[in-house]
Amino acid sequence: MKNSILFFFVTVSSFVQAQVTLQLSNQESKENIEFATILLPDYKKSFVTDEKGKFVIDTEQYKLPLKVIVEQFGFEQKEITLQNTTNIYNISLTPSSEILREIIIPPANAKIKERIYGRTNEGSGNIKGSFRSYNENNKDSGLKFGMILNTNNKLKKIKEIHWYLTGIDFKKAIYGIEFFEVENGKPTKRIPHADIHFIVTNKSKGWIIVNVNDLDIYIDGHKKVAAIFKTLKVEINKDQKNYLLTNVGFATANTFVFKDSEFDDWQKIPMNFPFYITVDSYE
Repeated sequence: MKNSILFFFVTVSSFVQAQVTLQLSNQESKENIEFATILLPDYKKSFVTDEKGKFVIDTEQYKLPLKVIVEQFGFEQKEITLQNTTNIYNISLTPSSEILREIIIPPANAKIKERIYGRTNEGSGNIKGSFRSYNENNKDSGLKFGMILNTNNKLKKIKEIHWYLTGIDFKKAIYGIEFFEVENGKPTKRIPHADIHFIVTNKSKGWIIVNVNDLDIYIDGHKKVAAIFKTLKVEINKDQKNYLLTNVGFATANTFVFKDSEFDDWQKIPMNFPFYITVDSYE
């Protein structure tokens, strides 16, 4: 009996020691930093912290000592090396003085016209795309996908984001939306703007509308803009394929881009899906 108890204790202790928890916070405000990017350069892997700023690393899979790079838009990047199986590594990030949201004042004499950019057509449903599928290996990897939108070169304020879904095979997901400048048909530099987070569930179907009018997101002088979804958190079904479904179609404009890791290059495909933004264009 004593041997059994000892074996159980050793097994549990080994399991606990095989995990290291990272806890991220703002060095100035001391608040947790949600959905930050965790990079493991030696393994070419990227992950995302949860809404409490935590991420657990399996040190059986990713051996110590382990180089870790932590990134979050609006903060200075930080690199640390995990040397031992300390239960929790508390990591503080310093707000960046270089990444500041520009204060934009729309011209008083400009005419405001509502414009729509993207694909408004829901599609026939003959071609359905499961362009994202989640599992235990990629659900925390921060998978990114989106569209290159052809707009105008005027000052634009984004009011609404529209996304059409035909079905969801997982329980629930939190997505972020980020806007980027575009060069050679691919996203490059992120445009500073407030965080955009929203939730979809297995009951979400049809047009998902995200109202961002109060966030004062302005885009100026960029004729092409990348609207990118970032997977922040997914609750998967173990007995399902965990697809994200929509209608897709071949296209030469407003094309589809994606990457599965921060270490990957952006891939672009001459297809698109029902997605568009509504803006006030100052003309």
